[in-house]
Amino acid sequence: MDTSLGALRARLFNFRAWDSTGPTLDGRIKQAMNTALDRIAGDVPEAVVPDNEHAVLLPDVVGDDGSVLAKVTTTADDRVFEFTTAAGAPIVSGTTSWLPDITGTWDGIMHLEVVDAAGEVHRRQSREFWVVPGVGGPPNRYYVSVDRPWTGGNGTFSFRIHQPEFFVTDDVMRVLEPGRIFDETRQQVWAIDTGGASRQDMIDFRGQDKGYPFRMWRGRHFQIPAPSRLPTAAPTNPNTGAPWAGPEWEGTFQFCYTYVWGRKDPEWQVSPGGIRDPQWESAPSPFTPSYVQTGASAGRAIEITGTNIDAMMDFGEAATLRYGRAGMRLRIYVARTGVQTGTSYGVGFNRVETDGKYYLLAEVEPTVGTYTWDGSVTPDYQRELKHSTGYYAYQVFPHQDQRYEVDLRVQRLPKALVNDQDTVPIQRDAVMSYIELCLYYISLLDGVDQTGANIHLQRYNELARHFRKRYANPGGAVDPMPITGFTSRFRFGRFRDTT
Repeated sequence: MDTSLGALRARLFNFRAWDSTGPTLDGRIKQAMNTALDRIAGDVPEAVVPDNEHAVLLPDVVGDDGSVLAKVTTTADDRVFEFTTAAGAPIVSGTTSWLPDITGTWDGIMHLEVVDAAGEVHRRQSREFWVVPGVGGPPNRYYVSVDRPWTGGNGTFSFRIHQPEFFVTDDVMRVLEPGRIFDETRQQVWAIDTGGASRQDMIDFRGQDKGYPFRMWRGRHFQIPAPSRLPTAAPTNPNTGAPWAGPEWEGTFQFCYTYVWGRKDPEWQVSPGGIRDPQWESAPSPFTPSYVQTGASAGRAIEITGTNIDAMMDFGEAATLRYGRAGMRLRIYVARTGVQTGTSYGVGFNRVETDGKYYLLAEVEPTVGTYTWDGSVTPDYQRELKHSTGYYAYQVFPHQDQRYEVDLRVQRLPKALVNDQDTVPIQRDAVMSYIELCLYYISLLDGVDQTGANIHLQRYNELARHFRKRYANPGGAVDPMPITGFTSRFRFGRFRDTT
């Protein structure tokens, strides 16, 4: 059976004995189908085709360890620490073999515990790790900005950098047990309830219990607010600006952008275009009106400008050390709705899709704000815009003692159907349930067929119930609770195969 948007819409018209009257009615049917798709994903998640997810757990960095031998020193900026030696000097080769990761992998995901002179532990979340290169002989200087001002006095202090949780992608509805650590142990990681983790004292405290994780539970939800400012798109100056170079052909475009923070581990989450996937991404900004490269804009590159989120977060004052170090970036997307054929550019680039889907174009720093697109960068077809509703964190027990890759099987929210060839991503034998649910919402369109809507909803519920019986797996791991109550946990070592 053809389960594309166009084919299913035609079947729905036949079921209702309707004919399409044009784009307006087709658009309403598409909205009803997308609403039904979201609902069936929530009502019967087993109907959604499962997918794979990969999470990376990073080891702790303790400044007093012999392999690190580093401290954090306060700076004139109360939102910035510098990594130094115990004497407060910049860390350089020879004084320590350790250097902080400045690739973006640690940004946001790593937290700091800093012990002040009185022995009090202060907890902060990192925003961005970076290095200021030495010029003319002085050593490089490594810094980290944090989420809240430092209140523990000036000085040089001991620290611990740790990853308390990992986040699954924003479209993950459910993690299917068990996860599996990718190494020779083939350790399984089973999901348990959050209350059970607290009762069993599985919450990490300063890395007290470390080892191979074998339990995980869902924690907090985090979402970056979406930008509300419309991006601007304008042609470059005809006298001093860049021309359109190709190989992308000129055309009709629309643009939007998102805020992103952090970068996922490069082992898995690097787009084919070379831009690393963000740890967190907001929902998109408003979309620009159609930008047509004709008249004064013909032959000119396009300048796309977004919001300076660094300035809004108090990281935009050039006189401060934290200038531009909020960890945020602007991620720009472009949708093509037409091709201008007046001037030829790359061979074959005029035969591209023009269905209005948004694809990743570039990332820029907010303090720069403007990206100039001259057609030399091809939008990344495998990084389509998603409307993020936030990310769920998962914690593990015991706390990881080294780097681990955890392979997970998950169910994702289905992508919205956009063009007629988009296919509904649900199990083949759940299609009739989906059709009945579509007919329920379509019956409500004109507001006069409540009886028909109720009949379709009853049929949908019956079909959904039978589908759940075949495929649902409500099982999970429940850690036993001793009758005497809480039992402390200690780690005495790691079981290994000695054969």
